[in-house]
Amino acid sequence: MKSRISGLLVLVIAAQTFGTRGFPESLNIGLAEPITGVQSWVRKNRSSNWSFKFFFNPLISVVEFGLNCVESFFTWLPWFIPAIVVFVVIARTRRWGLASFTAFAVIYPGIVGVWSESIITISLMAVSVLICVVIGVPLGVLTAMNKRSDTILRPILDGMQTVPATVYLIPIVLVFGIGPAPAAIATVIYALPPMVRLTSLGVQQVPKSTVEAAQMFGATRRQVLAKVQLPLAVPSIITGINQTVMMALGIVVIATLVGAGGLGQEINQSVRRLEAGRGLIVGLAVVAVALVLDRVSMSLVSTPGVQRIRIKRNTLYIGLICLAIVAVIGRVFGWIEFPFSWGTSFADPIDTGFKWFRTTFDVVTRPFNDFVVREILVRAQTLFNETITWQAIVVVAGAFSYYVAGWKLSLMTAGGITFIGLTGRWPDSVDTLTQTVVAVIISILIALPLGIWLGRRPRAESIISPVLDAMQTIPSLVYAIPFVMIFSVGPVPGIVAAVVYAIPPGIRLTSLGIRQVNYESLEAATTFGATQRQVLWGVRVPLAMPSIILAINQMVMMVLAMAIISGMVGGGGLGYRSIEALTKPDSGLGVEVGIAIVIMATILDRLLQATAKRFQAPVAI
Repeated sequence: MKSRISGLLVLVIAAQTFGTRGFPESLNIGLAEPITGVQSWVRKNRSSNWSFKFFFNPLISVVEFGLNCVESFFTWLPWFIPAIVVFVVIARTRRWGLASFTAFAVIYPGIVGVWSESIITISLMAVSVLICVVIGVPLGVLTAMNKRSDTILRPILDGMQTVPATVYLIPIVLVFGIGPAPAAIATVIYALPPMVRLTSLGVQQVPKSTVEAAQMFGATRRQVLAKVQLPLAVPSIITGINQTVMMALGIVVIATLVGAGGLGQEINQSVRRLEAGRGLIVGLAVVAVALVLDRVSMSLVSTPGVQRIRIKRNTLYIGLICLAIVAVIGRVFGWIEFPFSWGTSFADPIDTGFKWFRTTFDVVTRPFNDFVVREILVRAQTLFNETITWQAIVVVAGAFSYYVAGWKLSLMTAGGITFIGLTGRWPDSVDTLTQTVVAVIISILIALPLGIWLGRRPRAESIISPVLDAMQTIPSLVYAIPFVMIFSVGPVPGIVAAVVYAIPPGIRLTSLGIRQVNYESLEAATTFGATQRQVLWGVRVPLAMPSIILAINQMVMMVLAMAIISGMVGGGGLGYRSIEALTKPDSGLGVEVGIAIVIMATILDRLLQATAKRFQAPVAI
């Protein structure tokens, strides 16, 4: 062991002595140049090449037709029909309060004056989710029935969930252009993985005894799938649709960069105008859309203990006819547009409050902003770019990965860091990594104590849970607006917004780990005279450590997901470069940025997963 440490120290000293400070530009492999050449070729041949004539352009036309049909249908309906339908669907579960609240959520966008924008967003969501279902269910069935297909598709789905959303948009803009249809295609790519995974899980979890019984009665493989496995997998498929909707709504703001419009565009305008109140109000409209789609989809799943109102077929037909008649009457009398709007004027006090806060506490916020930028970010950039050689960084990172998980992860870490430098994204990656580390440390200091406290108090957790739900549903860009008003444009608003965005999953997973510590261990410690504090730090926290490490892992991923938002508010780094690549557009730069972010996220994810395994409590046999 001592010889290994001595050898490592010699290697680090040699790398620091003879290495190069900052990754040299001469080693740039020029990855962007051939991709930019492809971009130029696409622009010249968009109207003449057979692939565009017979595949890409018809595909865009089909998606545009679907968007226009859905949007026209919702525009044709009187404003009160969707609220009635949502109330009836959820009221079948006898949850009258939930049904009423969800119906109110339907009309909330109209109350605040963004009814037409919400229709655009819902149309985009409906078409995108429908395409996800059409593609995801067959792929999920295929991966469940065929192990080879699962082996091939699993890393592809992992990559689709890891690559930042803006990286999808760059090739999509290159191939399909700008507009709602390309935004829908980007949304499908981003939101498809949970549909595939949960469909596959649902089919795999069908009891083997049920499948064998069907086969004994002479059912073919196709009949077993269609009449046994898929019907029993419906709850899992509906959950997949629910998760797909949530992920699709998570990209509505980013999709406006390619012309999606809707609520995301309103939020982007709020950022430009620094209107925190309006951004919050419109963000709550996105939350309302998410709430409606979530509750409606979940009400379709059979939940144990929930009694449903059984509706006869004739009653259903009569109800549909009455609904159609009411819709026609609404059309005849012109009850189409939302009848009134309070607008976002009541958001003005929020803007006034943030301005007052900035003016009053400037003596605190300005020194904090300057301290983070000057003493942490600038020093870290100097350390990694001018003080430590890149060879020493690779050696130390590889050695740490070897200690945590072995030589495979060590090689992946060293190779990944080196490749980031070869793409020319070393300085930007240093900026993003520094901001990520700062945001994660702050998130840990907030989320872990709160999670430990809530894990021992179920009643308090039930009260805070809706707040955490809302924090995870509000578009991430909304968080950045108030902090830009408080700290001004720069990296600090992005860091603070990333902290607010990342702490909900950290709190939840930490609380879950504390709560799931087995009762026998707690009782044994109490029997031997341990105090409550000793039980907490000697039993609960150590046994919950794998869940706590996974909480940190999720916070890292959430902070990295906020890198793009940080770039939009002056944070620099890879996030700013991704926005630059999209707005130019520059596909070569976009690919380099995407590769750097994916490598960084993958290395951090694997390191934290390996650390969680090391802390895993031994399993009793």
